[in-house]
Amino acid sequence: MEKMWRIRAEIEVEPGDLDLDPGYTKGFMNVVTWATSDESAKAKLAAYLSTFNWKLLGVAYSGSIDSEYASDSELTELTDRARENPNAIVLGTFHSYLAT
Repeated sequence: MEKMWRIRAEIEVEPGDLDLDPGYTKGFMNVVTWATSDESAKAKLAAYLSTFNWKLLGVAYSGSIDSEYASDSELTELTDRARENPNAIVLGTFHSYLAT
């Protein structure tokens, strides 16, 4: 059975995407999606990111979301947006850092 998953992902985007300054192509974002397991949530996210030529570099956190749980306002919004759509992959704010 699918349930909602929260992922804090490290992502690499294409240069020029998201109006970022040069060199700022890596960063973190929260993601909420529906999946049957931790691994299927990560695979679903990686496949989605690849449609933008973005890469999933790593996962700092992944876990299922309790129906009433969200630790901050962004996660509450992401969860609310995904709740009614089992096909949703909802991306949060991209927090970039200078790639070295």
